Amino acid sequence: MKRIDPTQTPIQSEDIQPSAMLNMSRRRMLKLVAGGAATLWGQEQLFAQTMNRLAQRKLPAGSSSVRAPADPTLLAVLNRATFGFSQSAYDEAAVMGADNYLEWQLAPELIDDSAADARLAVYDTLTMTSQEILNTYNMMNNVPIFQLMESVVVRAVYSRRQLKERMVEFWTDHFNIDILDNPVPFLKTADDRDVIRQHALGTFPDLLNASARSAAMLWYLDNYANVAGNAQENYARELMELHTLGVTGPYTQQDVQEVARCFTGWTFQNTPNYGQFIYWGPNHDNGVKTVLGQVIPPGGGESDGQTVLDMLAAHPSTAKFIANKMCVYFLGYDPPEDIVESVKQTYLDTNGDIKSMLRVILRAPVAEYLATPKFKRPLHYSASLLRSTEAEIANPLQVVFYLMVMGHGPFLWPRPDGYPDTIEDWGSSLLPRWQFASALFDGAIPDVTADAAALIAAQNPTPGQEAVAINEILTGGTLSLAEETELQQFIDSGSPTTDWFGLAASVPGFQHY
Repeated sequence: MKRIDPTQTPIQSEDIQPSAMLNMSRRRMLKLVAGGAATLWGQEQLFAQTMNRLAQRKLPAGSSSVRAPADPTLLAVLNRATFGFSQSAYDEAAVMGADNYLEWQLAPELIDDSAADARLAVYDTLTMTSQEILNTYNMMNNVPIFQLMESVVVRAVYSRRQLKERMVEFWTDHFNIDILDNPVPFLKTADDRDVIRQHALGTFPDLLNASARSAAMLWYLDNYANVAGNAQENYARELMELHTLGVTGPYTQQDVQEVARCFTGWTFQNTPNYGQFIYWGPNHDNGVKTVLGQVIPPGGGESDGQTVLDMLAAHPSTAKFIANKMCVYFLGYDPPEDIVESVKQTYLDTNGDIKSMLRVILRAPVAEYLATPKFKRPLHYSASLLRSTEAEIANPLQVVFYLMVMGHGPFLWPRPDGYPDTIEDWGSSLLPRWQFASALFDGAIPDVTADAAALIAAQNPTPGQEAVAINEILTGGTLSLAEETELQQFIDSGSPTTDWFGLAASVPGFQHY
């Protein structure tokens, strides 16, 4: 069917000319930088030494300059609900207690985030419509890309609404869209702001509905070109496999085809409101359809797609898929089945209320957090290092470049499944992490500074207790005794202060949370 004006393929701007680094896959980048993958060393054995460390730890006599041990339950919640420990964040949470801190984070609209907002104010595209971005940066489409990438770093490091930012990261991967898929550079900002961020702590059905109508998603999974007689199945397949039911279904290829028919005519405006969702009736298949055994009568129009979204959002398989994925993200690679089931039931009881599910996960006994250590993905690792050392980031793009080298550049994953969350995918990327930590404390990252000497001076540790102080600064005291001892031996050998922090940020205890 020939498409008419309102639903024509969106106008094509100049192709993006990313740097060679932007075009590289994660593995190609790591190959270039590392010359091969480094091997993750004995993480299970070393991490086991950290178990119960906070509750049992005794500071050396005369070490009055170092803070008392942190509360293990509060620290466990903080490490999951944020992009990493910082003393200021811990002190703020300690005043409230773990449960009240969680409730505070679940109401981000009540949290004063003006300091982070001031840093974000320089990025004009963040508040623009897709049409405005296209009009302003049509010939410079790297601008909205880099502004959105930089905003991720700013928010991860400086925002006080940390749990919201963690959920934004989670949903960004869940509804992944490659920002280099032209014309997504002009569309992804609205998707990030009006879909992911707006609904990150809302309900899953609302988020799913917003994503289905997002111009960036309509383009990325080809539904913008889905017309009667030539149904485009990409969105239908990923909607069920990645967004709702999961790879195990239950659905068939026939269901994929029928869902695709339901979404014919769902597209977005070309002009004058570029990127605005529209339903274009002439392109819709008005015949009878059957999805997952449910008959959808003929003549439903736009409501056919809505019926599918409602059906999928309410399905028990969706509840289980979302519950397990959230538990893996916050608790560990093999989360306790009883907690997963509890989160699933909470989803079903609350119509997919995200806050209610988070309460179940983040109020789990602390032993559940510590039983299965998570390996920080590069954004989490970098942000935790920058947060704990109170780094000043005058140019967040420098951090973005390092994230690209580590294989975790924001919005750059090329497939619909989003960045992986497994130890197998990230456990071999150690060398770029070490290079980031070393460059940070050596002052080798332009416009990004962390003053190691000032951090130590503020702690004023007694001689021989510098490693204890660094452990407190970076983690609140969770590095193992073995790691702390090795770090102190390194310090006693006469190495520069900048190298102390570089080594501490490279040990397994800091790589995990």
